[in-house]
Amino acid sequence: MNMNGSTPHAPAAADAITALRKKPRNFHLAGGFGPAIVGAVLFVLMLLLAPSVAPERVVERPAASTTTTIAPATTTTAVPAPSTPTTAP
Repeated sequence: MNMNGSTPHAPAAADAITALRKKPRNFHLAGGFGPAIVGAVLFVLMLLLAPSVAPERVVERPAASTTTTIAPATTTTAVPAPSTPTTAP
């Protein structure tokens, strides 16, 4: 019987060693793999809820009439001037 305020008796040496050698129970959910499981679940949710490509939309009616003009391509080729003047003999 242990009365309030009294000091408990000291355990025997064998009891102390047995208490130290006893393997502690693992109270972690999933054996300590909780953060890995949460990370995998968040990764899968990210793949499902945040697509990397926007969905395509099909336009079934043409846009309002617009005119498109194509300007003719003009290219000018300049003849390079000679670097040293030449004189005719």
